[in-house]
Amino acid sequence: MLARKFRSKKKRIFRKRAVIFFLTALLIILGIKGFERQVSVFSASYIPSLARTTATNAVCTAVERVLSEEGYTYEDFARVRYSENGSVSIETNSSKINELKTRIVAAAQQEAEKIHNNTMHIPLGAFTGLSLIANEGPKVPLSYCVTGSFSAELESSFESAGINQTVHHIRLVVTSEIVTASVDYEDTMTFSTDFEIAQSVLVGSTPTTYGGYFTPISR
Repeated sequence: MLARKFRSKKKRIFRKRAVIFFLTALLIILGIKGFERQVSVFSASYIPSLARTTATNAVCTAVERVLSEEGYTYEDFARVRYSENGSVSIETNSSKINELKTRIVAAAQQEAEKIHNNTMHIPLGAFTGLSLIANEGPKVPLSYCVTGSFSAELESSFESAGINQTVHHIRLVVTSEIVTASVDYEDTMTFSTDFEIAQSVLVGSTPTTYGGYFTPISR
């Protein structure tokens, strides 16, 4: 009789522990699932912005490095021709233009390789969804990768600078196609960053650009 009661009590304890274990495991699984959903939300919210900023900085660094190394001037890309009747024309230097575009793309690609692997840190409290503790707790690292391709073009525009004067702007436009990826997120974005690399004040009528190496932009 005593042995039977002991076995019955032992079974109740076992069932009780089994229920506690099951509930604990269920809570852990639900917590992990909730955490993964929050990570997905943060990935979609934060990664594109961080990747765009990182890629833009890489492009700016590449452009600054190439321009400072070469010391390009307006005359490297264009020459102004004045005719006897007062008309103005511009001849483009295709060799220098293509050289600049090639060097910029190569430099941007080199800078992009340096930022391939990135990590963002988000406070643990942010995953609770409660604004009061969103910035509290240890930082949780979330890793993501950035890869991309680049292209470069030169744009030409003319801006009135007063009576019989025109400013010729030469701008470098770098287009970035950036792919970002993490464990639960992947996206592709395309954006352009422009830099004014040279300008000149022209006297006379608004000129025309020959050669087709600039993309004309009306101002």
